[in-house]
Amino acid sequence: MSIMIDLPPAMAQEAREYATVRGTTLEQTLFDCLKGEMERRRKVNATMAGLDALVMKTSKRLTGKPYKFNRADAYPEGEFA
Repeated sequence: MSIMIDLPPAMAQEAREYATVRGTTLEQTLFDCLKGEMERRRKVNATMAGLDALVMKTSKRLTGKPYKFNRADAYPEGEFA
């Protein structure tokens, strides 16, 4: 598959030079970057799925009205008022 990316000339030249310094091609550099981003996204999705599963597993133990923070309960009267 062929994909065309329209870059400003200065950016394209800098990207080519960067790839050359790394000893690779611009195409391979972009491929590696995209591959790394997709792997990172898969890890994030797996981690979030694990967190969601943990929340679902542990939230069954929570019953009653949810706790609501009240500053007046946290500090004696007059202090930090």
